[in-house]
Amino acid sequence: MTAHVIKAMRVLVPNDMRLIWRDGFFLGFIMFVLPLACLGLRWLVPYVDDLVAVWVDLEPYYGLILASALVAGQPVLLGFVIGMLFIEERDEGTLLALQASPLSLRRFLGYRLLTAMGLNVVLTSVGVLLAGLVSLSLLELLAAAALASLTVPLVALVYAVYIKNKVQALMLLKPLQIWGTLPTLLYFAPTPWQWLGSLPAPLYYPMRLFWSAAEGQAEWWLILPGLMIYAAALLWLLRRFERTVYA
Repeated sequence: MTAHVIKAMRVLVPNDMRLIWRDGFFLGFIMFVLPLACLGLRWLVPYVDDLVAVWVDLEPYYGLILASALVAGQPVLLGFVIGMLFIEERDEGTLLALQASPLSLRRFLGYRLLTAMGLNVVLTSVGVLLAGLVSLSLLELLAAAALASLTVPLVALVYAVYIKNKVQALMLLKPLQIWGTLPTLLYFAPTPWQWLGSLPAPLYYPMRLFWSAAEGQAEWWLILPGLMIYAAALLWLLRRFERTVYA
């Protein structure tokens, strides 16, 4: 069985690269434009800080700025790209054909989603290091990026389950990005509203872990409720996804 799975993976990996390359705009944006933008933030944010220093000091909010741009923004965009792949494969019958494959649908999902999550951790971590606006340990950075990476399968599965075609997928991108910025607003909300707002916006937990670490007081306990909310949402979406494929 292992040999069959490895053989199937040799086919799937190049096929995924071909599909993503065909929509090269999104691949180029995530892999090249975003890292360059992060490098630009190293100079842009302090420059803006100097301009508005008379009215407000932005330095205490550097962690919040990076959390909004990277910890939240990166997995939302990557989840969108993976969701587009699922829509295309669903329309072409590729997902249904996995029933006759030794890989199986669940193993295929594991490969696809875990690979995307790993890529998100790398890209987010590199982006934060390029920006150089905050000081936190590598463990704190990886923990926040790893927790945020659960957003990738969340977004991808929402697309695969509920979106009918690529036109609808593109129309949903802007509301999706707005959803990703909701935890930024919760930063300024009173405590009870922060927890209520985190239920529909689990990105709040990795973002808060990141900005608390940037402030020198990492709130590690946030990992547990964050994992619980993500797990509940993902399990429900996975069941819906399997029903959609086998319907």
